[in-house]
Amino acid sequence: MSEATAPKDLATVQLGTMFSPRVANMLGREGIFTLGDLVTYTHHDLDCLPAFGVGTMATIDAALAERGLRLDRHEPHQPTLLEEFRTVLEQRDQLLALIGRITDAVSTAEGLRDIDTTLGGMDTKPTVRQASTTRHRNNRR
Repeated sequence: MSEATAPKDLATVQLGTMFSPRVANMLGREGIFTLGDLVTYTHHDLDCLPAFGVGTMATIDAALAERGLRLDRHEPHQPTLLEEFRTVLEQRDQLLALIGRITDAVSTAEGLRDIDTTLGGMDTKPTVRQASTTRHRNNRR
């Protein structure tokens, strides 16, 4: 998407005004309600959604092209936003369970402070990307 041609009010353009009720409802079920929501997705992200086919994608591409916009292409070997989000949730749940087990095992205030200090400095971003990529590759097999 070119920022020079993108409208400034993407977040206010409702997809119901751009697409048929069928397409708008399909997108809405996935939490995509505005043009601003839609342009954050890639072709591959949308292809992974249920009931999305070539015709629906062509309709979306045509409507975006009329407004000087387009969806980014996404390499199929990369995880989708949805896959990354699910991985983040899974890792969060695992981390919370681990914290719970450690907290139950540690009874001193000093031990709990050490846990809090350690967790506060953790950066999981590279791990999330790696886990998402691995999960995506495993799901393709």
